[in-house]
Amino acid sequence: MAMTCAWKECVGIGVDVHVHRVSNRLGWCNETKTPEQSRKELEDWIPQEYWPDFNWMIVGFGQTVCLP
Repeated sequence: MAMTCAWKECVGIGVDVHVHRVSNRLGWCNETKTPEQSRKELEDWIPQEYWPDFNWMIVGFGQTVCLP
């Protein structure tokens, strides 16, 4: 995410606890155990053009709608 914010270069999907939890709840990942496993599965599934905005959208959703 730092690369995207600072240099407008997206090199992957930033996966934190919100992205990890929400992506597993929605069935986008195969019940991954770690954020790193989720990142790998999401990057294989989501087209790269959507990577820069993906974290921002899912984190906001996880903070406000899809609570723990």
